Amino acid sequence: MLELLVGNIASGKSTYSKEAAGRGCVIVNNDAIVTAIHGGNYQLYNHTYKPIYKAVENTIITVALSLGRDVVVDNTNNTRKTRRRYIGLAHSLDAEVRVREFLWMAPLIHARRRSISDGRGYSTEYWLKVAERKSGDYEKPDIELEGFDELIGDC
Repeated sequence: MLELLVGNIASGKSTYSKEAAGRGCVIVNNDAIVTAIHGGNYQLYNHTYKPIYKAVENTIITVALSLGRDVVVDNTNNTRKTRRRYIGLAHSLDAEVRVREFLWMAPLIHARRRSISDGRGYSTEYWLKVAERKSGDYEKPDIELEGFDELIGDC
């Protein structure tokens, strides 16, 4: 089973993922992949490396699901386009897909939480812009439109 977490920055997704890892799930997190590729420095994120970041995600998901492991994708996954890749990949491996949606609050709340919990050297103002962009791009998950198997909402 592939579980897609949907929520703004600092909405509880990574806390949930840590618990899921404790249950044996494989966790895929783009921020962790970026940090690993850049020697522990997230600030070295480079948009031109996006195909590398996504290839790593795809490989982890494919191998884990092929081995019968449950996978949790701990990214914001706020658009249908983003979710489509994961859903298609899981379905190509005959895996079920669950979407777990976290509460979307005012962007300033998310930005303050991120600054406190994992600021990565960025200011609250930086995170506010990220949270506002994610909120602006947000598309509510829809089983009929997107073809996943289960929706758990408002975590």
